Amino acid sequence: MVSELTYYVDTHKFYDTHYAEIEELREAYETQTGQTLTIDGDLKNFMSWFAFETVAYNLTNELGVEI
Repeated sequence: MVSELTYYVDTHKFYDTHYAEIEELREAYETQTGQTLTIDGDLKNFMSWFAFETVAYNLTNELGVEI
């Protein structure tokens, strides 16, 4: 469970704190896939979870963890 991203107030704070890094992840995603990321719902909440899930996925790949 990710207790740091439970409520919108948490995801909004996370987004504001890590905006530059989140934008880098978004740009990398769009470059790699050739698709624009489609935001569903609340921008800051969506992007916070996108960043968290992207970093978690990248870490599992780097560590060679089978999903």
